[in-house]
Amino acid sequence: MLRRLLQIRRGESTRTILLFAYLFLVISSYVVIKSTRDALFLERYSAARLPYAELASAISVAAMMGIYLRVNRRVGLVRLLTATLLTFSATSFIFWALSRSGEPFWMLPVLYVWASVSGVLLPAQVWTLANCVVTTREAKRLFGIIGSGALTGWVVGGLITRATATHLGTESLLLMTALTLAVCPVLVAAIWRERRIEPAPMDHAEARSLTESLGLVWHSRHLRAIGILICLSSVVTTIVAWQFRAIAKAFIPDTDALAAFFGTFNIYAGGVSLIAQLLLTSRLLRRFGVGMALLVVPCVLLAGSLGVLIAGTLWAAVVLKGGDQSLRYSIDRSTVELLYLPIPARQMAHAKAFIDTVIYRAGDAVGALLVLVAVSIFAVTPSELSIATVLLLGAWIVAALSAKQYYVQNLRNSLYEHRADAERWSAQVDERSTSEVLADALGGDDPTDILYALSLLDGRETPIPAQAVSRLLAHRSSEVRKKTILLLAAAEDPVGLASAERLLLTDEDIGVRTEALLYLTRLSDVDPLVRLADLNTVQSSSVAVATAQFLARPGPRQNIEAARLLLDVALRDEGPEGYHARLEAARVIGSLPDCFDDQLQRLLQDIAPEVARLAIRAAASLGKTTSVRLVMARLVERELSADATDALAALGPRAVPVLQEALASQNTPPALRRAIPDVLQRVGTPEAERALVDNLLDPDPVLRLQTVSALNKVRQLNPDRLLERELIETVLAAEILGHYRSYQLLGKLSVETIVSEPALHHVKDSMSHELERIFRLMKLLLPQHDLHSAYVGLQSGGAVVHANSVEFLEHALPTQLRNLLLPLIDSEVGLADRIRLAERMVGTTDETSKQALAAFSASDELLREMAANAEQRLESHARNPIRFGPLTTDSR
Repeated sequence: MLRRLLQIRRGESTRTILLFAYLFLVISSYVVIKSTRDALFLERYSAARLPYAELASAISVAAMMGIYLRVNRRVGLVRLLTATLLTFSATSFIFWALSRSGEPFWMLPVLYVWASVSGVLLPAQVWTLANCVVTTREAKRLFGIIGSGALTGWVVGGLITRATATHLGTESLLLMTALTLAVCPVLVAAIWRERRIEPAPMDHAEARSLTESLGLVWHSRHLRAIGILICLSSVVTTIVAWQFRAIAKAFIPDTDALAAFFGTFNIYAGGVSLIAQLLLTSRLLRRFGVGMALLVVPCVLLAGSLGVLIAGTLWAAVVLKGGDQSLRYSIDRSTVELLYLPIPARQMAHAKAFIDTVIYRAGDAVGALLVLVAVSIFAVTPSELSIATVLLLGAWIVAALSAKQYYVQNLRNSLYEHRADAERWSAQVDERSTSEVLADALGGDDPTDILYALSLLDGRETPIPAQAVSRLLAHRSSEVRKKTILLLAAAEDPVGLASAERLLLTDEDIGVRTEALLYLTRLSDVDPLVRLADLNTVQSSSVAVATAQFLARPGPRQNIEAARLLLDVALRDEGPEGYHARLEAARVIGSLPDCFDDQLQRLLQDIAPEVARLAIRAAASLGKTTSVRLVMARLVERELSADATDALAALGPRAVPVLQEALASQNTPPALRRAIPDVLQRVGTPEAERALVDNLLDPDPVLRLQTVSALNKVRQLNPDRLLERELIETVLAAEILGHYRSYQLLGKLSVETIVSEPALHHVKDSMSHELERIFRLMKLLLPQHDLHSAYVGLQSGGAVVHANSVEFLEHALPTQLRNLLLPLIDSEVGLADRIRLAERMVGTTDETSKQALAAFSASDELLREMAANAEQRLESHARNPIRFGPLTTDSR
């Protein structure tokens, strides 16, 4: 029950409890030592000396971080945390021993600096460890609970301080701090064992010194925004803390009474902070997002500063410091820690350590300098110092808004890099594979390898390397020689004419001599009839085709009718015996004048794929619009689909009317309709886009996916065209409702059906296509967001990438769309929860497992009805179309 109330998922309890305990012990020890430090320091020195102590603390933090970063390069995170905790525990024990034997003159200043360093470094280490074992989505739920460990630590530390200072003396608190910190290394080791995320390898060369760490932060806009935010908050809170302590000392002069007062204050401030953490932090983050949560503390401090400026009483100071302490360590701390999560692990450890210590303490130093100048030079009272605080709070608010913007942008960038890395790797593998095959095979002697390499060049613009032509034409394999001549002829490359002349006269293979004759006829002035006397034997069909090619060539000897008759002779035999004649006719017809429509039509309908392929290419090169239907019919054939698509795309706008008619007709075979969107996308004209939009509501889910995918590509190339948003929104609503319906059907399936591998594969495939269509439609409506990278991230098996994708979508999508879609893609929403949501969204139905599985196969009857209703509504220009509100990123 408690786990459900706190929204802790299965497998997260141990990590959460251990991190809570670790932060609790660190903060409680800091509260104890801080109260001890303040009371002892103010007993001996006046409040005017506090700025000097803060400056010394800032310098000490910078010096220690230089050492810390160098050590961090040489040891792992767990060893570094353990060593740090043991060092501070031993140092605290030494201070206690010194205080028992008579305080040296240097002890209190060193104690003040040491406590400040521990208060900055140790909590930062807790959150660094948390960032390494928690994903973005888990953090939104768990950081509030983990952060409550800090608040509980404030309360318990305050109770311990009050009780111990009153009865045992202030110095005894140092021993308790030493014992508390000594327990923490055990927790660190346990937390690391419980991690579910394998951290990315750290590149320790990225930040070897303070200067390099500063460069790392400065050159990243996101890290720079976080650094500015932390620095400004540190400046303000330093001033607020001085105001509080100065006013408290003025009202409570006794040392033990002042220490007890600080302890009491920490109890109540910690209690308020704990309540805010448990009741507000998670709800605020999930409801309003990072942007609103970052503004809570500066707005509260703005009101408190105005109260101190006007009243100047102890109660006004308590309210100001209480607002700072209760909210900064609850809502603000959890929110700021979220800002680090999109940063790659190789950068986050160094950058976070630098920001949370050096920059944080630099802010303390700036705040201390402001206090020092204001008090020492201008004699400003603690109340009057609120004027500077108000001005700084305005800058804090601007920095918070900037940090939120870069947080979302960095989420998007991390998702894009994940997608780009995958695509770049695939492209490099393909490119490297092709080039290696060509280089190795064309340079070898194996006929099989060479023919495979030459097949990669077939139909492409890549020529055969010139240095390989003469060797290939002299190869021992006749198939290699013949394929080489064929590719040279198709590319109209004259580099092999001399070798072809020799092969025509001397080659023993009739096929090689035939290809040589066709090549010479096509690229030179060779008259095939004249050369017949010099030849031994060539295929008669080759002579007929070569002669037709020669007679069709423009010039004084052109005879189109004779060439037409010779081609008819070559095409006369439609069976296997006439294959070579038809193949040769198809090969040359594209280079002939546009006078052979009948012959081309017959070749386009040829049953032999190679003949049809060459005829399709010829139709494209001749720009034959009369051939569009015949070329389109070959789209469904796997061997010819790519060539038919290329040909129709080359015909461009002239092919669109026929394609649009076939796409709209329910009498067109489904396989052909599904192939047409890719062709229209390749054409890319406004008319082609209109044809795609007109079929967005088609009942065929596969066709809808192909159509939306094609529209995405068209819009990417033509972003300035007007988009029919109302129609796209209606289709998107139908698709999302259909996806909910799929989850409802999934809940109806029996266990026997689920465990059936074919049935399960069918269900997963259907729902995967639904989700892809949803994202492609959203990409049309929200082109300014990289939703493609988000979709790729959702498909990733990595928990971190998946969580970042959901987090990015939570900030990028408009409110209504976000509320509808996120429960369907967030891995933290279980299957049972999605089924219950679907029942509420769609309405309860009474279906058997068999009927539910049949509904998947029937392409979702509910979506058909939704699409039909949407189409009718659009046609009748209804006044209340389905809309998702303003399609811009909200304030989250």
